[in-house]
Amino acid sequence: MKTTLILLRRILVSAGMLALPLIILYSCANMGMPKGGPKDKTPPVILKSNPVFNQRNFKDNKVRITFDEFVNTDDLNDKFIVSPPTSKKPLFRTKGKTLIVDLNDKLKPNTTYSLDFKDGVSDNNEKNKYKNLRLAFSTGPELDTLRLVGFVRNAFNLEPAINCYILLYQGTSDTLVHKTKPDYVGKTNSQGFFAITNLPATSYQVYALGDVDNNLKYTEGVDSISFLADRITPSAKFLPDRDTLATGPDTLVVLGKTRFYPDPLNLSLFFEKGFELNLDKYDWPDRKTINLTFVGSTADTFHVEPLNVHPKGEWMMLEKSRHADTLKLWLTDSLVYKRDTLALRLSYLQQDSLGAFFVKKDTLKFFMKEDPVAKTERAKRKERRKIETEPRNIILSTSIGSILDPYKEIVIESPQPFRSFDTSKVKLFVKEDTTYHRIFAKIRPDSIQMRRYRIRYPWAFDAKYKLVVDSTAVSTIYGLYNKAISTEFKTQEEEHYGKIVYNVTNVKCPMIIQLIDNSPEELVERSLRISKDGEISFPYLEPKKYLLKAIFDRNNNGKWDSGNLKTKTEPEEVCYYLNVIKVRANWDNSDTWMLPDPANFTKKIYDAEAEAEKLQKKKKNAPQKTKLF
Repeated sequence: MKTTLILLRRILVSAGMLALPLIILYSCANMGMPKGGPKDKTPPVILKSNPVFNQRNFKDNKVRITFDEFVNTDDLNDKFIVSPPTSKKPLFRTKGKTLIVDLNDKLKPNTTYSLDFKDGVSDNNEKNKYKNLRLAFSTGPELDTLRLVGFVRNAFNLEPAINCYILLYQGTSDTLVHKTKPDYVGKTNSQGFFAITNLPATSYQVYALGDVDNNLKYTEGVDSISFLADRITPSAKFLPDRDTLATGPDTLVVLGKTRFYPDPLNLSLFFEKGFELNLDKYDWPDRKTINLTFVGSTADTFHVEPLNVHPKGEWMMLEKSRHADTLKLWLTDSLVYKRDTLALRLSYLQQDSLGAFFVKKDTLKFFMKEDPVAKTERAKRKERRKIETEPRNIILSTSIGSILDPYKEIVIESPQPFRSFDTSKVKLFVKEDTTYHRIFAKIRPDSIQMRRYRIRYPWAFDAKYKLVVDSTAVSTIYGLYNKAISTEFKTQEEEHYGKIVYNVTNVKCPMIIQLIDNSPEELVERSLRISKDGEISFPYLEPKKYLLKAIFDRNNNGKWDSGNLKTKTEPEEVCYYLNVIKVRANWDNSDTWMLPDPANFTKKIYDAEAEAEKLQKKKKNAPQKTKLF
């Protein structure tokens, strides 16, 4: 009994001595309880494969890869690429820890196949991706080893073209990309990078394809496209190092590396602008307006006529959007707009597959939706009387807020087209001391929007104004007059604005310089054209971040032009000033911008303020080192 008590005392003392450092450590470092160990960040590991990497004389059409853990393959349907492409889509399944890829086709003899999984395989628990997984094998005794790599970017904004196909054709016909699947194929990743490996030594036509209909063929008007004007022939050269390795009395191992040619390719993806005028949608939202939306510009090719009513004279007024792809028909004849059904025939130019123009005709039927209450003839008559006794006044809208930018015009807009606008009934006043004095401005119709007028005046900074529009200044096509307007506003102080003044050099062709906002949409704030080196200026800018973009306007038509596959015309190049410009109030931003060679330009815009904020946040969130004592 005594011996047992002594042994128990020793155990308790030892336990207390062992626990003491843990208590001190917990008190000094304030450590929490363990949470199950570190998170698994390791991707799956390949244990074996059949075929093995670069195997020759492989005869099966199923590929098996065994990993050290269970894997997830949900992304493979979108990311997996086999080159040369098979006629059917490959199938994927797992059996235990083995991934089975059924190529679902009879493989060609004496052909090297390259399987690109990208990052479509991940472990089943933490979804750690196996990046850049590739496997190549040959169905014959020889293995092709050449490669082509490069980048595909959107031609208009130079953003990476993601999941874009690269098509290689050994043939020489220009119609191959329209009618035939490629001989070899690759796909871009999230950076727009592609690599097509295990190619034979021959020349290729190279295309990039934004394959919307997913058939590995170019569909004009649906897919985006890019091409290289010259055929590309891949090659490789072994470059030995100066040093060699001796492994025996009669053996020397030559050290070095293989250099692949050509250098990375650059392709600019564009949407080919064809002549396409298909009607997209149409509606009759109210009795006096019909909306028509086309997929392209109608320009001067549009004509419309009613079929189930025969008005005398003009029966409608046509309003076009800025790009003439959206049309609004203002029905002006009561014989037309009082009907409950309306049939119209549209005529417009269309282009066939051979490029020949013809007049296309569409017949549209419209039905005015009845009010649930208006089911009886009496209710319908009441509705018609309501139309005839509509209010005789409209409300004009203006672009004036509480503060007007001095470089902007005032826009007056009517909810209906003008029949007349007596601009003498539009009056402007400036406030001097406590009294308003009449001033005179230029008032003119908008060159594009038919329901707008513009007021231009050299506004002073930090001044007070008043706009007055008398009633009956405006008469609409429906005989309505406007309600009077009287609104006071002021202009911004000059010190509120910043300015960009840059010296642009290396101008070798007509250029369009655009000031755009710092957003993914890249909305154009202002624009100017230059043709030689010199100073550009954007005054009176709101304090915020901007980007500068340059368009190489080689045909000098004042706009960016897309490419044309038929004529082998590439899209006009663009480039950017590589720093975000932070405009501050009452401050001039000045710099020299030497325009780069667009063929070698990469869009990597640096935002100094954003990077500083990231660094500060990283320091703030970094784990703090703690002392135990």
